[in-house]
Amino acid sequence: MKSVKIFLILSIFFLTPFESFSHGPSRQKVSESIIVNASAETVWDIVKNFKDFKWNEDVKNCLATDNKIGSERTIEFNNGSKLKQKLEKLDDEKLMIGWRVTETDNKMLPVNSYAAKIFISSKDDNTAQVKYKAGFYRGFMGNDPPEELNDENSKKKVENFIKKSLDGLKKFAEK
Repeated sequence: MKSVKIFLILSIFFLTPFESFSHGPSRQKVSESIIVNASAETVWDIVKNFKDFKWNEDVKNCLATDNKIGSERTIEFNNGSKLKQKLEKLDDEKLMIGWRVTETDNKMLPVNSYAAKIFISSKDDNTAQVKYKAGFYRGFMGNDPPEELNDENSKKKVENFIKKSLDGLKKFAEK
């Protein structure tokens, strides 16, 4: 009788599709950096202004409550999409800012639990390195996401957004 129970348990385990053991999405990370031909202080003055995101060319408008931790901003893009963010970290000594996306349009950024940080460091008096790091889950949290909300597409959209932001920051700071 004992061997029959073991056989049944093993049969159920091996005959059950492994999809039932899947656990959903994995956290994705994107990290990009750029060298800017401006002082770290000049770049920091632009980046720390949470009320203004004028350095991304896709941004039409940015409205924020303040430049303090806990402040919220709504970014409106040229295509009509909107993104809401909350400022979580602002460190003038470390030249670091961090925020979290609280609402997103999946056409623009198909993500969940998106958090990002920008770090600025001085290479010399007139050159700064900017690192932009983001962590997030794909736009669809369940198993078997539609293509536009899967890991690959979500990561691609975040990479594109970050690259455009860094390229715009470089152009803006080097004026």
